[in-house]
Amino acid sequence: MRTKYTSAALSLAIFAAVLTSTGCNSQPNHPNQINTFDGASYDSLTLAHGALTSLRASLPGAFAQYSATFNQAAATYSTALAAYTVYRTAANASNQAQVTVAVRNLTLSIVVLENAFETAMHVSSGSAAAIRDKAAHIRALAGPHVSVADILTELEIAASIADMVPAAQPYAALAAIVIAATDQALNDENAAAGQPIDLSTIQPIASIK
Repeated sequence: MRTKYTSAALSLAIFAAVLTSTGCNSQPNHPNQINTFDGASYDSLTLAHGALTSLRASLPGAFAQYSATFNQAAATYSTALAAYTVYRTAANASNQAQVTVAVRNLTLSIVVLENAFETAMHVSSGSAAAIRDKAAHIRALAGPHVSVADILTELEIAASIADMVPAAQPYAALAAIVIAATDQALNDENAAAGQPIDLSTIQPIASIK
């Protein structure tokens, strides 16, 4: 199904390389970042923004049943962005913990959305569990670096599970949407790597009416 990766196994192999480089902080710094936390928080929000923007464009219509769950994720994203904006514009290190909690909550909201998709795609629980176990091992190797690794993990788990859905299945269209959202997130994060932090690129995402 996937055009970028030919299988879930290959997806996870690429994911391992990307996550390891991110977790080891070998990604190029943003020239105007305040510190490593600042840059990693921006990368986390860039990944989430790319995925949610892609989903926002694809879900209305045939998949409107996911609107409420998507809207919760979009609201959680806005909360994380607001906390990060205060941290960055005021250089206010005192709210670093608030940013950390907000991005963690954003990750959890993405997990809830992914779980809804996974249920609808009818992927076997054993296959999904194998992907999650592999991803957990890869994530552990990345070490305790800021949540960019967590969001990247969740997006690639979703894409790898969706990649297992046969193209002939009626829910293959939903799987394609999930894969496209992860691809968009990675493309946006790659485009931002080494570039100045620009808050205009990660603005709030409108809810689905």
